[in-house]
Amino acid sequence: MMAVLPVHAQQTEVVAGSLPAPEIEATAWVLMEMNSGAVVTGHNPDLPLPPASITKLMMNYVVFERLRDGDVSLSDQVPISEKAWRAEGSRMFADVNTRIELAHLLKSTIIQSGNDAAIALAEYTGGTEHAFAQLMNQAAAKLELTHSHFENSTGLPAEGHAMSAHDIAKLAAAIIREYPEFYSWYAEKEYTHNNITQRNRNRLLWKDDSVDGLKTGHTEAAGFCLVASAQRGSERWIAVVLGSESERTREQQVLTLLNFGFAAYDAQRAVKASDELVTARVYGGTVDEVTLRPMQSMDVVVPQGQRDNLRTEFHHSPYFEAPIADGAPLGMASIMLGDTVIADVPLIASTGVAEGGWWKSLVDSIKLSTHKLFSE
Repeated sequence: MMAVLPVHAQQTEVVAGSLPAPEIEATAWVLMEMNSGAVVTGHNPDLPLPPASITKLMMNYVVFERLRDGDVSLSDQVPISEKAWRAEGSRMFADVNTRIELAHLLKSTIIQSGNDAAIALAEYTGGTEHAFAQLMNQAAAKLELTHSHFENSTGLPAEGHAMSAHDIAKLAAAIIREYPEFYSWYAEKEYTHNNITQRNRNRLLWKDDSVDGLKTGHTEAAGFCLVASAQRGSERWIAVVLGSESERTREQQVLTLLNFGFAAYDAQRAVKASDELVTARVYGGTVDEVTLRPMQSMDVVVPQGQRDNLRTEFHHSPYFEAPIADGAPLGMASIMLGDTVIADVPLIASTGVAEGGWWKSLVDSIKLSTHKLFSE
């Protein structure tokens, strides 16, 4: 059997650097490097909290999935129900009993945070908003967002509706990684419907050119919330703040976290899926060696200036017996920083090894018996 990895294998241990982490006054927050999945600092990262309009990231994700699968199209004309028209909070001001292009509604949820647009999309894609919320919960399970539950598509207050800061960061990373064609919409600074132009509520888009998403949220229960991502060079960081005291404070806090990530850590690819890392002896096969490679690429973060201290240790049997299937799990590669294991990646066979003929099998069985005799 093949080894099963999480949705995106992540760094499991972070070594603290010399720069002190910032102090943030909020209910919960995290700072995560996107490619490694490493959370380098945070507070209450797994505490389920009201996420307000950050909920729309999951609503967006489900619609992106349906677009990818061909279940809906950007050009679809989506009806605006009375329920959508009556939505409270932020709106795009969609007129009841009209039809609006799906792409237009989707952009409104991203840029204007339109609750009316979110409900209309949920009803069109899921049949009802309640049914769509179940699709959101299914997507959350697939992404291993274990501290999130959805009751609606908007983030308006509802009992049991919650997300954790860490889950929000992982969801943001999934959107950036899986749907780059839509992620660019999160950087758009304004959008117009019914001759009403509204500005993106993520003010960091104006304050830092490296910030290119994602979403704000605010209700009385949630406080002021913000998840933002920034890319500088090849590094991308994601910061989440939940339960801040004001719009201005959440922006300052998120930018402080992002700046800390870029200043305190280096991100790099430790191994590539295409790397042929090590060979092992094979008995009874058409060839005498099998090459092992990582099951997937692995990115890690290390404190600034410690890249040269990274090394890789390999753990596998000293020999294998044919047949060996292509991609069969054969061991583990441990990414080390000094004496600390910061990530593990399964090793698999780069190519399969078929059984040799009867003579090869006979000769190798004798060699294997001798090997076992002298290794005991």
